[in-house]
Amino acid sequence: MHFDELERLYNEQAYTEAITKLEIYLQDNPGEARGWQLLGLSQLENAKATDNRDLATAMYNEAYEAFSQVLTIDPAHVQARVHRAYMGANVMADKGDETISDCDILIAGGDEELTTKALLYRFQVWVLKNETEKALADMHRNLQVYESLYADDLPQLNVARFQCFTRIGDVYYHTENRPAALEYYKQAFECTVFNNRLLSTTWFALDMADYDFAASMLQIMITAGENTQEDMLRLLRHIQQLLADGVRNAALAREFCKGTTEFWQQFFGDDDDEGTLEQISTGKHFIAEYPDEAYFYHYTATAFFNIGSYQEALPWYEKSMAIKPYQFSMVRWYFTSYKVNGQFPGSWPDVEHHIPYDWYAAGVIFSEIIQLEKDNGVKQASTALKRFLYKKAFDIYHAYWYENSGNSYAGHPHHFAMCCNNYGIALYEGGIFVEAAHVHPIGYNMSPFWEQLESRADAYHSMGKLAEAIADRHTILENFTEVLPLMYYVSIHERMIDDLCTLEKHAEALDLYEKILAEYNTWIAKDMQELEDYDRETITYNIDRIKTGRAFIRTNSADDLSERILALETHLVEKPDDSDAYFNLMYLYFDNAQYEHCIGAINNRISIGGITKLPVISQMKIYYFRGKAALKLGRYKAAITDLLHTLQIMSNGDAADNAPNYRFGVYAFLAEAYLGEKEYDECLAYATQCLNIYAGNNWAWDTEASAVRYTMALAYEAKDDPGTCKKIIDLIVANDPEFRPAAEKKNELRGGGLFSFFRKKK
Repeated sequence: MHFDELERLYNEQAYTEAITKLEIYLQDNPGEARGWQLLGLSQLENAKATDNRDLATAMYNEAYEAFSQVLTIDPAHVQARVHRAYMGANVMADKGDETISDCDILIAGGDEELTTKALLYRFQVWVLKNETEKALADMHRNLQVYESLYADDLPQLNVARFQCFTRIGDVYYHTENRPAALEYYKQAFECTVFNNRLLSTTWFALDMADYDFAASMLQIMITAGENTQEDMLRLLRHIQQLLADGVRNAALAREFCKGTTEFWQQFFGDDDDEGTLEQISTGKHFIAEYPDEAYFYHYTATAFFNIGSYQEALPWYEKSMAIKPYQFSMVRWYFTSYKVNGQFPGSWPDVEHHIPYDWYAAGVIFSEIIQLEKDNGVKQASTALKRFLYKKAFDIYHAYWYENSGNSYAGHPHHFAMCCNNYGIALYEGGIFVEAAHVHPIGYNMSPFWEQLESRADAYHSMGKLAEAIADRHTILENFTEVLPLMYYVSIHERMIDDLCTLEKHAEALDLYEKILAEYNTWIAKDMQELEDYDRETITYNIDRIKTGRAFIRTNSADDLSERILALETHLVEKPDDSDAYFNLMYLYFDNAQYEHCIGAINNRISIGGITKLPVISQMKIYYFRGKAALKLGRYKAAITDLLHTLQIMSNGDAADNAPNYRFGVYAFLAEAYLGEKEYDECLAYATQCLNIYAGNNWAWDTEASAVRYTMALAYEAKDDPGTCKKIIDLIVANDPEFRPAAEKKNELRGGGLFSFFRKKK
């Protein structure tokens, strides 16, 4: 067997088969170090995977011997020595001296990364040998090496520092030097505040009566939310008892109160009124004990805030802010001021605060508060504040992870990722799409979750980067369906189909359309019955949107347009009140020259769905298409009425709703309608506005330019001004000789025969 085949077995994790074949291979090649190395690695992986202790011990021994064989053949083989040192330090207690020797050799090699491993393994052996001073010396030396190794990677350096300080603290703890242990645990905490030792270290700090340290860790545990409810309640009840027994510490009392807000029912019961009174009483109790601690005023204010008593809450928030403006206080004070005074405060407290999660959480709190407001103007006004809060957090996180500055309060990668997602959404809400698309992948690279891709897809869509939006949503469907809520599973299909149609990728859109409707009929319709009303209604809405969106999925069928019309008409049999279906049929009937049907679909859309709640662009299209259809039917007055109403709607829109191409289209059809109505001056006025749009935007001559001039020519002809008519026709033919109406009119004006001759002679 070739060696590359043995490596393939190892890479495919077929360790047992690899061991069997390696043993045969090594019988023929006993002096080949790479064979012994691969055998040792395979036996080591098998040993780690088995639950049988005796079997694991035997496998570890065999792996150790295999690595020893490598070193016999090649004493300079670094990886074999590293693996042997690892095993001697962690799983083979009788190999202490050999491990120390291996570590000495690795350290002497001078490679910093290998040195840190060797110092750790040697430290572990010294601990087992009760050589405390040597163990501590190795861990202090490891700290020095890490300072050099990770000088340009602060997050990695802080993790390494945490591990070193924790191990030193553990040595002191187990040698009964508890004060020294506590000091090193403090140093470890500062290096990595989000760590897996918080709960046990908090109990130790309380036992040592270091309440400030315990409070600092409790704050992080409440923030992280990674401990069980049972553990957190046991800890909080213990702190509650300490405070009741006379322990006085403002920080500990503050974090205890924060904890009660996370477990409100467990501390205050199920009765909201009684619980609120008890929270207010608790807040006032601690204010009496610690009048200079801002949080207790906030705590009292928030009890009033949560029941909508803003008038009572505001003075307490103002007292809290006067002492120390906590971020979570600022956002509630800001909103409470609006509820009491009818407007938001004119300024925002200028404070420096180095804990990014507090800024992020303030943004989340404010977003949740403002979401309940029905006034869209208030929501719009709040967008800038949300963006400010999330950006404050983002900048601190980004500096820590990418600029090598800051502290470990910014060291939680998932918190950073959530901040990026919310900041990106806030940028998107403010129309800052490019920056939003830039921020989302930063968070995704830290800790990937589907919401980031969906948010970036929204930004891409608004930037016109539809292919990128489709790609992000495709990734969601490929990699996140197990955690993707059903409501989003359906809506993502709807958005992808819409973008695919815009890109004219109709075959892909049709495949996705048929797939999601088949899934809806086979399992989605059934599974959605388990969901909340809102989710069910949203899924139904999106399925209806997908069905009506069939209007825009073109195929190569000879009867494509009729098939699309039939699909929507069939849907309307099931959902006769689906106003979106009528809206889409408006397009299809017009394209199919069914102008009466087009007008009927529009009238149904207006009567069923109303108009005022639609976006301006949709209101414009309704009257624009009805006007065009009336024009096609020769109903010029009706066409003029609808097209003028379109202009009125546009006047209420923004710049995008009044884009030059939109105005040109309406003016051109108005010119044509006034021509039909024989109001020639009005016709020429609107046609002239069309030409002004062309000139103002420096547009090249095209078919539309020819058509509007042709309308003008006909108007001049009707006004008995054949000279101007002929000049316009000649101009059209010169610039657009393929425009047939003008060419035909030129021949007509040029004339032929007796009567034309006599006219010319005169």
